Amino acid sequence: MPSQEAKRQEELLITRGAPAAAARAIQRRARAGELVKITAGIYLREKDSDGQAAIVRRHWARIIAALVPNAVVSYRSAFTGGPSPDGLVFLSHPTNFNRRIALPGLRAVLVKGPSALAGDMPFGSETLFYASRPRQFLENLTPKRSAGGKSAGAKAVEERLVAILNASGEAELNRIRDEARDLAAPLDLEAEFQKLDTVIGALLTTHGAAVLKTKQGRLVARGTPVDAARLARFEILASRLRVEPLARGEAVATAEPDRSNFAFLESYFSNYVEGTEFAIEEARDIALHGRIVENRPKDSHDILGAFRLALESPWRDTVPPFGADFPAELARRHGQMLAQRSESSPGQFKLEPNRAGGTWFVDPALVRGTLIEGSLLARSVSEGLARAIYYAFLVSEVHPFVDGNGRLSRLVMNAELSRVGEARIIIPTLFHEEYVDCQRQLSGQDEPTGLIRALSLMQAWTVAFDYADTDALITAVTHTNALERSRAQFRLLMPDGSLARLVEQPPTG
Repeated sequence: MPSQEAKRQEELLITRGAPAAAARAIQRRARAGELVKITAGIYLREKDSDGQAAIVRRHWARIIAALVPNAVVSYRSAFTGGPSPDGLVFLSHPTNFNRRIALPGLRAVLVKGPSALAGDMPFGSETLFYASRPRQFLENLTPKRSAGGKSAGAKAVEERLVAILNASGEAELNRIRDEARDLAAPLDLEAEFQKLDTVIGALLTTHGAAVLKTKQGRLVARGTPVDAARLARFEILASRLRVEPLARGEAVATAEPDRSNFAFLESYFSNYVEGTEFAIEEARDIALHGRIVENRPKDSHDILGAFRLALESPWRDTVPPFGADFPAELARRHGQMLAQRSESSPGQFKLEPNRAGGTWFVDPALVRGTLIEGSLLARSVSEGLARAIYYAFLVSEVHPFVDGNGRLSRLVMNAELSRVGEARIIIPTLFHEEYVDCQRQLSGQDEPTGLIRALSLMQAWTVAFDYADTDALITAVTHTNALERSRAQFRLLMPDGSLARLVEQPPTG
């Protein structure tokens, strides 16, 4: 039976750029009535108009990349994250412009503008790009002609700049301004750059805070307000970790090929539990042999992004510095990890609130300050496993990015362990829900015991494998039930077949 992914790929067929034999086969299927041609080179199996619209909206980036190679998702569309709810998308192209493409569920408007410039990101393929943040600001400072026009307008730009200042600080606004200055001439938007320069200059005007008496007041005045409730929770965790007797797990898989095999398994599980689901053998080929799955290039790069951060120095064995530089370095790692996912804003802090279930994470305006103060508190926790547990919760609880927060929290956790020569931690699929439950217990009830015990257990489980041979490693991991989902049906085992459970720690004091 074909997988859901295979069904999704089969619902859209593209002959443009396909091998001649494959293109002819698709055309024969269309002539036989099996497929519907919605425009030159684009075919669907679906014959219902509503169903066609839904499929086109799902695959709009692949379709545009085939129809308008080297276009850039620009203006309002880049600013708001893609096509509008009614399917309108604005594209820039240097030669293919002043025309519209109408498809079921999608209307593309092509305007004159350069193809990819410095900072613009590939969007799902190497033939479609997504405007960089500086380019977005310049384009959307062009006059706003109507509510549905290509420009979001000066008011929307100013609101976004304020959100970025609160989330990422002055350095990010200065970076945007510097990069926009270099883009103004190629875009022929010098007047718009002057507008941007004026707005950023006004936002960065500072006022004295000498009259403020409280720490909270001074932080707000410096543009770094914090989530006080989260800081209190971080202190609860730090206080427990300062006194908790944790066993030291010596690093394993420190030489090749063990080190690469370990990084593959770490990346596989870390991505799988976040929804990037491959067979473990596919993930092995992606990580260790660089084999990009043709129909899933972004998912393949998700595996590679986490793999490289788990394998390569300095990512694998240094942590972001304490204090003011912690957010910027965290964002840099996020940008490396999700470099191929422009829709996830790689390297950029969230600008809208996010949540999991009923739990709202730290507000965007409080992200930077909370990360700074939270990282300073990490200094009070012992190096190694204790501090690694703290980092894992800090990043996860703040949830500073649109996507990738769980993966990044585990990478920072493991970087701390590698930094001091302790064993990295892998959290398998079967244990992930229990791990998340322990995080929720700390988030909702200020109780850190479960999280500390869970990560201690996972370190003990991780070091029990032999990482020398990939095939033997996959077999051993499979026999522990690590790839299963249901804790009602399966129990996590150690490689020797015994039940994976934490040995009680001696009482403190």
